[in-house]
Amino acid sequence: MKYDAVIFDLDGTLINSIPDIVSVVNSVIEQIGMTERTEDQVKTGVGFGVEHLLRTLGVPEQWNSPLAMEVEGLYARLKNSKAFLYPGVREMIAELTGAGIVMGILSNKPQRGLEISVANHLSFADFKSIRGSEIGRPAKPSPDTLLKMLEEQELSPRSVLMVGDGEPDVLVSRAAGVDCLSVLWGFRTRKQLEDAGADRFADTPADVVSVILKRNR
Repeated sequence: MKYDAVIFDLDGTLINSIPDIVSVVNSVIEQIGMTERTEDQVKTGVGFGVEHLLRTLGVPEQWNSPLAMEVEGLYARLKNSKAFLYPGVREMIAELTGAGIVMGILSNKPQRGLEISVANHLSFADFKSIRGSEIGRPAKPSPDTLLKMLEEQELSPRSVLMVGDGEPDVLVSRAAGVDCLSVLWGFRTRKQLEDAGADRFADTPADVVSVILKRNR
């Protein structure tokens, strides 16, 4: 069966948002006396939602929920974003659009911050569905949100490719019965992705296009 649609992760897949995440998270954890965390430390915890990220950085559990809400609010109001599209992403999206591939985004970024990121960096793309997380309820690796997206677009799981840089993308794909392509320019190493069960990889956005178009010939 050919691929009719591709569902992308956002952070680490389409845009590099680590500079913004580091800035917001450090401004929040400093309020409870914690020292600034480095980009590498923050990158390690990104992927499974804000609460998970704060836990990996050592935020005490009693502070986790209120600080997660503050991170979400600050991110949504962030000025002068330093996030940027990965090289080749714009061209990848243009080629997939030209090939008639339906596109969506499924992210563990909170919904409001996700919508703002897409508006700021991906306004040229026609995403049919953009779904993020809620505080306390990450969108991935649970398959519920992904399956709902497919239902709304009347897509069979077998006709969909999930493209992402993290373990949640591998896990949600498996749970929903869709194929997964793990990208190697994001926040995880090949070894980390393989440990999560990944077995198909893309080194560049052009590789994503090649995988989809080769399947559809």
